[in-house]
Amino acid sequence: MRHVRSAKGVSAKATDSGHADMAPADAYNLGARRHFQGDVEGAKAAYQQAIDSCDPVWAPAAAINLGVLLELQGDVDGAKAAYRQGIDSGDPDAAPGPALNLGTLLAEQGDVDGARAAFQQAIDSGDPDAAPRAAVNLGNLLADHGDVEGARAAYQQAIDSGHLDMAPLASVCVGNLLADQGDVEGARAAYQQAIDSGHLYLAPGAAANLGDLLANQGDVEGARAAYQQAIDSGDPDAAPGAALSLGNLLADQGDVEGARAAYQQAIDSGDPEASALAARLQALG
Repeated sequence: MRHVRSAKGVSAKATDSGHADMAPADAYNLGARRHFQGDVEGAKAAYQQAIDSCDPVWAPAAAINLGVLLELQGDVDGAKAAYRQGIDSGDPDAAPGPALNLGTLLAEQGDVDGARAAFQQAIDSGDPDAAPRAAVNLGNLLADHGDVEGARAAYQQAIDSGHLDMAPLASVCVGNLLADQGDVEGARAAYQQAIDSGHLYLAPGAAANLGDLLANQGDVEGARAAYQQAIDSGDPDAAPGAALSLGNLLADQGDVEGARAAYQQAIDSGDPEASALAARLQALG
């Protein structure tokens, strides 16, 4: 996830003068304006002026936006350099955002060690937003490379942060990680933690995952309850799949009417994939 500072609410007014002595805030806002207008070169020049000012607020903010702009232009090396300028701005409070973006870019480029170092820098900053995001990203990176313990530790840092979005997301990630490792109880506890967060989007998905976990363990009642919780949420992503899974679970148990009702919920959801499959299964039943 890209960490971009918005220009909204800035009191200084950007001008189009192009003067070398333009205030850092003006240079930043001019960059944002020219970016919005499609003037890539003008935006790059203005952002660079803000960066060169070494202003503790506007230099790293401009570095983030310049990095994102260069990424969109396919200039990966330029983006890396921009993010590193933001990190090296000299303000430890401003470095976490560029470090998070650099880590994400390096991970996408397959530079595991570089990404890990950048994410760790953002985590170590203790920034209330960038640090938990970096912890989740680091967890994903390590999980993808088979470092289960490292991934779990990184996810736990995000959980411990209490971040409204990243903490429950990290709980879901831990649940998935432990489920893949065969740690049913650990996965169940992690999914439940995400469910208990009440997060509008993450809790329903965690309930559906918990349903799958319990169904695979033969816990029919537990799986049924978890699937129903996901269905009742009305979440457009989690609910249709949970209804389909519940229908399959009930069909396997010989509960034809219950299965048909669950399949109908999947059909009524309008989800293209779930509704089509549920309709075929209902017809077969």
